Amino acid sequence: MKFYCKNLDLKMELSIEKINCLVIESPGLYREVVQNLRTSLEDDNEEWIFSDNEKILKKTTLLDVIDSIFCMDFDSRKIQGAIMEQAYRIATDESHFEKTRRLVSDIEAYMYELDWELEYETKFNEIDIKNIIKMGIGGIDKKENLMERFDDYVKISSRVLHNKVLVLFGMSGWFDTDEWKQIQRTAMYEEMYLLCIENRDVFVGENKIVIDFDGCRVI
Repeated sequence: MKFYCKNLDLKMELSIEKINCLVIESPGLYREVVQNLRTSLEDDNEEWIFSDNEKILKKTTLLDVIDSIFCMDFDSRKIQGAIMEQAYRIATDESHFEKTRRLVSDIEAYMYELDWELEYETKFNEIDIKNIIKMGIGGIDKKENLMERFDDYVKISSRVLHNKVLVLFGMSGWFDTDEWKQIQRTAMYEEMYLLCIENRDVFVGENKIVIDFDGCRVI
């Protein structure tokens, strides 16, 4: 996996076995790059290009961007919708189809029993297994420990949203070295690339490029 940043005229090959770091020491340039990447993602333009084996990849389905440790939205509509679709596929697959059919049939029979007891005519909604799943699944169980919660988010981003690159802005200071190693192991297991964009060089021995205050590449 590679990316090209037109704003910096910079190419970088990402490693799945290490944390990938783009360090931009100038605060002004750092803000510009962060905004440039966000705009490129929203507009799907070619200011930032991600590719694999020379094939350009669509950023909107490739990237997950987090700019704050408190912005991990486990309850986003996108995540909730994806979970419901996965649960529905499981409920209607070959191994669960018969049990699902019986459940819907039992609910319909019960509704007819209620209807028989009522003193007026009623109209019942069609029994939809998706609505049953939605009532039963109340969202993702979020860990209290911040590191464990972030580790879980990496898994969700990969397994639920099917992202391949997790871009993190200025988050290096939230975890210590051992915690970052654990997060990296999780990302590698999920076959996800971690790209940390920072304004200071804090990661030791990782795959990195450093742009100094004068805008020159030093690593």
